[in-house]
Amino acid sequence: MAVPRSPARWALILLVTGLVGIAAAIALWWPGTSTGTRPASATVVEPASCGSADAYDRVEFELDGEVRTARLDGCGHQENEVVDIVLPAETSGEFTVQAAASAPAGMPLEIRLAATLLCLSGLAGGLYAHLLTRRPQPTAAVVAA
Repeated sequence: MAVPRSPARWALILLVTGLVGIAAAIALWWPGTSTGTRPASATVVEPASCGSADAYDRVEFELDGEVRTARLDGCGHQENEVVDIVLPAETSGEFTVQAAASAPAGMPLEIRLAATLLCLSGLAGGLYAHLLTRRPQPTAAVVAA
């Protein structure tokens, strides 16, 4: 005859499940950081019309003590306008910078949400399998004499 599960065991199972849910929520909303990029301020020195095929403004910024120019992945700014940019990891040669407002801050929310839901569905499937393996104990039949 099997020993029935105690309320303490069920409390432990619920505690572990709750902690995993809290950890998943923290992992989902934890602010991600973009690796390999640096923020900077730049001045538009050569604005571009958004109607042309080569619609990239030319910006000037200071990088490691020297003034550099690069293409801004955007158009329509005014000359001498100051914009916040994000520099790529590789800054040798000709490169393109992004406006800081349009650059992703970290791992996209959709990817983090999908990973969190995948982990939670695996946990739910494991708990369901655990519940299915529990077999109810047969009760002894009383035979009338």
